[in-house]
Amino acid sequence: MPQSDSLDFDAVAQCLQALGAPWEPAEAHGAFCGMACLSGAAALSDWARELAPDIAPSDLQATARQARLQQLAADALLKLEAGQMAFELLLPDADSSLSARTAALADWCHGFMHGLMAVGHPDTGPHWESLDSDVAREIVDDFNAITRAAVDPEAGDESEAALAELVEYVRVSAQLMYEEAYVLRQRLAGTERPADKHGVS
Repeated sequence: MPQSDSLDFDAVAQCLQALGAPWEPAEAHGAFCGMACLSGAAALSDWARELAPDIAPSDLQATARQARLQQLAADALLKLEAGQMAFELLLPDADSSLSARTAALADWCHGFMHGLMAVGHPDTGPHWESLDSDVAREIVDDFNAITRAAVDPEAGDESEAALAELVEYVRVSAQLMYEEAYVLRQRLAGTERPADKHGVS
């Protein structure tokens, strides 16, 4: 699976490990995307702090790694905002085992759910449960199910095809969730206007 981002899966893993972040690459990427659905660009700094909260400004290597991860997140945000379905998940490439790719997809969905739930709560404002959308709730339910995805070693090519379908479903659903959350995102940012209308096609 080709990666469109400036850092590939292995490079992200190395950055996270060097920062001491207890996150898998796909999980971290999913978490940012979930946060971005509700807080937009504000998720860039919030996500970076959550990944590595104890970086000292004097630690130039750690700061540089954090900046590289933020660039990865910024790329994802730009694609989500563009609404042209160019957005891609950060997953291992096709040379990785089927089980590794399936586990990474489950991690991505787990991270996405974490990101949604980490933004907004009764004390700070609207959160994802304020989404008055059957589409959004169906996506949440489906992502919860995908976090438990596992490989059937007997299925062979059928498992490859099933995983490809799941990856595409998650990719498109993340884009749809971003669009569904537009009004809520404006509310969290305090910029909602009665005439606001998201122009994503």
